[in-house]
Amino acid sequence: MTSDPEPSSDIDDDEAGEPDILVVVPLSDHHMGTRAEQARIQRFADELAAAVTAAEAGDFEGDELGGGEYVLFFCGPDQQQLVGILRPLLRRDAIGRTAHLARLVRGADGEPQREPMQP
Repeated sequence: MTSDPEPSSDIDDDEAGEPDILVVVPLSDHHMGTRAEQARIQRFADELAAAVTAAEAGDFEGDELGGGEYVLFFCGPDQQQLVGILRPLLRRDAIGRTAHLARLVRGADGEPQREPMQP
């Protein structure tokens, strides 16, 4: 699994018609969570990525860990299709049920920001 050191650079995908969809998983503490928790989320991320790839709905773009969150970045040409694949998988897993979805968009100031998505 790779880490995305500059998630703001992914905003460019939004301009190309592939908005980033974030799966934001809260961790057990306000820092990095436990190693076991991280490993479990990484395995879950691999399952999500495999499902998105198999459906040819997009790509897993990486992850970011810190600040009490584990964020998984996905992008694809059809946001509805991508979310349609992710949501059922999130609902069936204990980790996924604690997560929420967001879109990475440019704010009024041009900086990347999260826009929460309906559950």
